Amino acid sequence: MTKLSRVVAPTLALGMIFGAGSVSAEDSSVTIEAGDTLYEIANEHDVSLNKIYELNPNLEPRNLQIGTEVQISVDTGNDNNNSREVFHTIEPGETMQSIANLHKDLTLEKLKELNPDLEEGNLEVGTEVQVREMNKEDGKVYHTIEPGNTLYGIAELYDGVTVNEIMNLNPDIDPRSLSIGSEVRVK
Repeated sequence: MTKLSRVVAPTLALGMIFGAGSVSAEDSSVTIEAGDTLYEIANEHDVSLNKIYELNPNLEPRNLQIGTEVQISVDTGNDNNNSREVFHTIEPGETMQSIANLHKDLTLEKLKELNPDLEEGNLEVGTEVQVREMNKEDGKVYHTIEPGNTLYGIAELYDGVTVNEIMNLNPDIDPRSLSIGSEVRVK
């Protein structure tokens, strides 16, 4: 058994015994406990990883500190169903069902309808899948920045969108320093 295994295994066991963090009375934040991961927290609280990144822009997912308070929702008393998130980046271990479970009001059937080329047994880590239809009400379309995103890559996701158009719609954006969790307008 490697030294890393001797440290990681007990930490994971503690995390499984004690659950994914403690939740505040309003269910709007979680306190990180030993063994917690953002993926587990997102799953347990039916919130997307993107939403956690958006609400916690300074959070370092690979360096979670025990006792850190992580916002998981904005407690407004309203149904928080107006997220503009349209895409989800596949992470290791995810299935089509787990992706559907991460996103409110997304069923497995709807996920398949939005992504007809997606195959359950062939999900590639890092692939972006559509999880919601684009909001056509106000004619504006937004993209939530995820790790590894570039303006070029974002433009490629949307038909007829160029990097220059994204830059014009977001004059304050620095293409060399995209902030994970922030939203950029693409249409």
